[in-house]
Amino acid sequence: MKHTALILSLGIICLLAITVAFAGCTDTGKQTPTTPARTPVGTPVQVGHLVVTDEQNKATIAVTQGNIITVKLPENPTTGYQWNLTTTPGLNVISDSYVPTDTTGKLMGSGGIHIWDISATATGEQKIEAIYKRSWMQTTGNETNFSMTVMVS
Repeated sequence: MKHTALILSLGIICLLAITVAFAGCTDTGKQTPTTPARTPVGTPVQVGHLVVTDEQNKATIAVTQGNIITVKLPENPTTGYQWNLTTTPGLNVISDSYVPTDTTGKLMGSGGIHIWDISATATGEQKIEAIYKRSWMQTTGNETNFSMTVMVS
């Protein structure tokens, strides 16, 4: 008799465990999908302001006259390598800065990001071009380059 009661108790416990485990699987009600909240990264971008990185190398973008384009390229001037950026006359560089990755000053030789804000001042096809090299070295054709076509309307 004891043995039968033990088996019956274990059977009931297993049945309850299965019921609890599958309880969430039987809901047929409509569920509202949740969209994860977007967390802003860095400084908010203004309307009419486009931020590009080395991932957009060789891309063509379209902007309206007066829009601002921010170009952000990785740079490590401690090695002597720096970007030399040029634009066609319809684009105007309004700011040029370098932001080190290490703000503590403890990591010698760490790089950062070179940032240019460029205003689209004239309509038509414009160009942004940059070459990453040491200023005292001759251009060999093996340097890292960045280029972008900007269609300004």
